[in-house]
Amino acid sequence: MSSKSIGFLGFGKMAQSIARGIADKGHSLHYFDPAPGSADLHSQAAKMGIDRAPTARELETGCDLLLLCMKPQDLAGALATLEGNKDYISIAAGIQIQTVLQALPNPKARVARVMPNLGATIGQSVSGIYCPNEDLLALALELFSGIGMAFPVQKEELMHGVTALSGSGPAYAFLFLQSMGEAGIKEGIPASQSFEMAARTIKAAMELYLESDEHPAQWITKVSSPGGTTIEGLAALEDQGVRGAIIRAVEAAAERSRELGRS
Repeated sequence: MSSKSIGFLGFGKMAQSIARGIADKGHSLHYFDPAPGSADLHSQAAKMGIDRAPTARELETGCDLLLLCMKPQDLAGALATLEGNKDYISIAAGIQIQTVLQALPNPKARVARVMPNLGATIGQSVSGIYCPNEDLLALALELFSGIGMAFPVQKEELMHGVTALSGSGPAYAFLFLQSMGEAGIKEGIPASQSFEMAARTIKAAMELYLESDEHPAQWITKVSSPGGTTIEGLAALEDQGVRGAIIRAVEAAAERSRELGRS
């Protein structure tokens, strides 16, 4: 992708993570956040070479591409001040492209919808992208590939599942980590050691999976000896309905994404 002038409309934690991930890609970065913000926010932006535009309209005027990074409930108000004559990438959870177009003065604007996740902070985001325009889709894929894995989503309805699985997924992983670490503490392992053991165990297991073409069930079988400790632990997880609870969590998050889109 050739060098572009990219604006962030809204500059919260996710926007900052994306900005850090693409700061060294040769693009000119700018932002405007309607919230007053803190001196620290402005300082961090300055360190990344990102200047603050005076208004959202001036941000749009000076950029080739705008990333819409505000909260879903703030989207309509923020877009009402724009002209709608640029390309737009929205990361607002649950908000359909049609909703963005309705809020822009130009109903023919090119809009992509992206759901990144917390991994963007360390260049390991998982970003699902839906865009009906092939050129903008290609641009978005290249841009978000700079902060991790980016993949096209064929139907916009699937973005709710992407939001629930990878967008919300880090929180589920941290909860599992917390639970494993606390279990180790209960068994007498010092807290700092227990959480690190749990984290490194989870990390190694995931790397083994990603480097193979085997189903997770096959890896579980490899760890589970007949009559051993692992199978007892797995039986306890089944008794407590852990798998069902995780599936339900993703379903609930997806439904909340749909609700945000309808509100």
